[in-house]
Amino acid sequence: MAQTRNNTTKKAKAFKTNKQIANRKAPGKAASRPKVDMNKLFPPWGSEEALNQTANKLATDIILAVYHDINTYCHIERLAGENFYNCQGMFVNMRTFTEGFIEREIGNYMACVESFKAEHGEFQPVTPNSRFLEFVSALGWKIFAICAHAEAFRRGIKEADDRTWRFLIHKIQENTLSIELYAHSRTLKWRNMIWIHQGYPIPGLPDMKPEIETYMQWKVDHPHHTVITLDGKLKEPTYQGKLQKHIGESIYDPKKWGGLKQDPTLRHLADGSSSNVGRICHMCGNPASCDCRLASRAGELVELREYPETGTGIRVLTRFNRGDILDLFVGELLPDCVEDVYPLSQCDDEPYTKSNPARPLATICPHEFGNWTRYISHSCRPSTAFVTRTIGNRVVCTVEAIRDIMPFEELTVSYGDKYWQRKDLKCRCGHCDGSGTE
Repeated sequence: MAQTRNNTTKKAKAFKTNKQIANRKAPGKAASRPKVDMNKLFPPWGSEEALNQTANKLATDIILAVYHDINTYCHIERLAGENFYNCQGMFVNMRTFTEGFIEREIGNYMACVESFKAEHGEFQPVTPNSRFLEFVSALGWKIFAICAHAEAFRRGIKEADDRTWRFLIHKIQENTLSIELYAHSRTLKWRNMIWIHQGYPIPGLPDMKPEIETYMQWKVDHPHHTVITLDGKLKEPTYQGKLQKHIGESIYDPKKWGGLKQDPTLRHLADGSSSNVGRICHMCGNPASCDCRLASRAGELVELREYPETGTGIRVLTRFNRGDILDLFVGELLPDCVEDVYPLSQCDDEPYTKSNPARPLATICPHEFGNWTRYISHSCRPSTAFVTRTIGNRVVCTVEAIRDIMPFEELTVSYGDKYWQRKDLKCRCGHCDGSGTE
């Protein structure tokens, strides 16, 4: 990353709504860096710790595939409904695989039950399908039908070793509400997979009819309009009592700019000539305004979570690598800051020095309108950074990974020194003395 971009990142004024109250108390002394136990990090080959580490990673990969495949399944279903090229056949195949898997699991289980009854004259839970029996008994038909949409789960229930299977059951139990909400917010029709079996009692397993007839009492118009709270409940993200609405790109209202019709972040004027804003496009290298767009799907694999110290934050449901551009930081473009410390000053994407400071273009306000990036919490050891880039026809602010990010980790970013200097707030990230700088 260029030095000028690093300077831009350091000078960016970061802000996230609903975080001020959570940061008012001083945590005390700065947390020292913990010593790394190399034996725990890299246990001896063949040891119990090493086997558990491998099994845990495999189980994590399977549950990540559940999230990914649910999202893909629903996306392909929407495209098939729009008669998008080749998506109808693809969706039929995906649905057939899921239906076939559930039917085979139930059929094999019932065959073993009937065989045992014919031989012994009584029912007894049978071992050939013990994982199917264990899963449905512990987690219910709903979670089974949801997870059945993932090929990794369909293979794991048959092929994973016992240690990996135990880790997988534990991880799914920990994330039951998350998985259910993820499927619900993407309108996954999991009931269609098991409703045909509801009229036939299955010995040794719970009745599926109550689960089919029970609907999640939560209306979701967008996945990022729901927060999972610390006590396992759901709430809407709000600012001053109003729902914070999701948008795909920043909003420009000329009325708030004194009638100025030109969006200051655009690279071209109304007549098509250059506005002398930005540099070459980061995507294609075009020195002029182009049609490039950031095609990131990171927002589809994150969820809003409430954290003990910092309030609403972002929990990742996949792995991100260092250098990945996760998404754009968007909101309402305003000409001036409306408070002492504001989320981000969108500057021009041009090299600057102390004698030639960066040219501010606008202020990005995510209070009422924005996307999931506005909920990223501050940390003095962040995993992401704000970077100014020229993409397509405008100058934008991106959120980029500055290190590898692990599954189920909370995303963090540095809000910058000025955030803590201008406000009577204390940082509670746990990596500093409360000053907001490590």
